[in-house]
Amino acid sequence: MEVWIFILAFVIFLGFAIAVAVCISAIRQQNNLVIRSRIHRKTKGVDIIFANVGLVIFAVLLNFHYYMFIPAILAFVLMIVLSTKVRSGITNEGVLVGTTFIDWEFIKGYKLVDNQEDSNIVVLKIRANRKQYVLVCNRSDRKNINEIMKANGVKLIETVR
Repeated sequence: MEVWIFILAFVIFLGFAIAVAVCISAIRQQNNLVIRSRIHRKTKGVDIIFANVGLVIFAVLLNFHYYMFIPAILAFVLMIVLSTKVRSGITNEGVLVGTTFIDWEFIKGYKLVDNQEDSNIVVLKIRANRKQYVLVCNRSDRKNINEIMKANGVKLIETVR
């Protein structure tokens, strides 16, 4: 029975470690952002609760000298902290939307939509990988967005579904 608990602890740690690696990769890629999106993942109340619950479980496990799940819990807390640092935007190599990086070759088209509520922003809708991705950019970046998309062979489309 104890072997299965070790295997479970390792699998949980491996899952959270992969999520941490994805967050670190996204954070590194955001250093190359040419145009930043205003949308980024913010810390929510649930994130704070999950991190604190993880730290309480960490303390309880230490108290009972049960060290098996400690790496998984630390990776979980690190994943929550790093996921709040991820930003979106356009790089010279492609588009970064959260932890998803899309190369130019996979982007089928884009559309810029004016936002009625805020005259300072423009919504960039990107069609790629059978999905639609949305970035909210400053209106002053509109010309640069068009130039970057045109330079990378992405066509302007009228309807993005």
